[in-house]
Amino acid sequence: MLVLVDHARDAAKLVKLSEVSSGRTPDTIEWVLAAAKEELGMEVAFISEFAEQRMIFRKLVGEAESFGWQEGESIPLDDTFCQLLIEGCLPIVIPDATGDERVKTLNVNSEGRIGSYVGVPIELSDGYRYGTFCALSHSPDPWLNERDAQFMRVLARLVAEHIERGRRLLQEATERVRAHERRKVGRELHDRVAHTMGVVHQSLQLYEAFKERDPEIAAEKMELAKRMTKEAMSKTRNLSRTLTADEGGRELKVALSELLKDIVPPEMDCELRVVGEEEDLVSDGLREQLFLVLREALRNTVSHSGASKVTVSVVVDQEKIAGVVEDNGQGFERKTSASSESGGLAYMADRASLLGGTCSVDSSLGGGTRVKASFPLNGTLFSTR
Repeated sequence: MLVLVDHARDAAKLVKLSEVSSGRTPDTIEWVLAAAKEELGMEVAFISEFAEQRMIFRKLVGEAESFGWQEGESIPLDDTFCQLLIEGCLPIVIPDATGDERVKTLNVNSEGRIGSYVGVPIELSDGYRYGTFCALSHSPDPWLNERDAQFMRVLARLVAEHIERGRRLLQEATERVRAHERRKVGRELHDRVAHTMGVVHQSLQLYEAFKERDPEIAAEKMELAKRMTKEAMSKTRNLSRTLTADEGGRELKVALSELLKDIVPPEMDCELRVVGEEEDLVSDGLREQLFLVLREALRNTVSHSGASKVTVSVVVDQEKIAGVVEDNGQGFERKTSASSESGGLAYMADRASLLGGTCSVDSSLGGGTRVKASFPLNGTLFSTR
């Protein structure tokens, strides 16, 4: 009878693996964690990332609160089963951790009351060890065996492939963002600074031509050259400040208020709303990425919408931060494919993707435009190392 039960469990595992490998699931990571938890009969499954001698719980499924864990938090790596596993001091499967001398004195064990554990390293194709893929329960489980370990190994490979695929997409998005910013700097230099310096050059030539025969006109041209030189210097400083500004260290309300003052013309009404008391949970990097997306959306509104009013809203809760730029302008028709979107729209989507966020644009002719960017506070599996 026991053999039949084991065969049934193995068959179920094969079905699960077939489903996830076929790509029929909407969220591979969530599905893999749920599969490990359910098929092994464990209370919780998680994916961890190792960083700076800490173990970060990147994804958790199950009763994580009963172990004292939360998604996105970290604990010291040297006090974990996972560290001992990586060092080769623990087997992949521990059916009964309550009496195991190797782990029973660990703080993570006493605080979480770990009774059984299955864990495997997540290793990327270049040999880099990302973290671990684990399933565990409060109670011992004498039925855990090598077949369960093999099941977890296969799932861990799927997780590694998913992480690498995400990192490739992230790298591509990063390159697109950089290319867009280079093009934007080129346009700014050409349209603003170069044009102003052209006026300076022309004024100096006219000064030379008129200084003998009409000193008054020559003086006017020299004054114009001086004024345009100062303007070019100011534009260059502003461009430099824009490129090097670090908005991540400031409150969004302050940064966005200054942005609205700087770029929204007097004839356009503007409103700023910031809702939520959890901004201290938002990392500087995430805050800066949201600011950059909203800045691009505002620039598009000011340059192209013909709107009489624009509203900027930011909402922060314990799970995410979202920002919206909405105008009552002329709107536009969306392209049928994402690849054909204009540079600014693609730039915003790429910016959002850098930290696991999303960016949506809703617009119609005569109906205004609404841009929304949303970021999870717990980060992403795909952060570059």
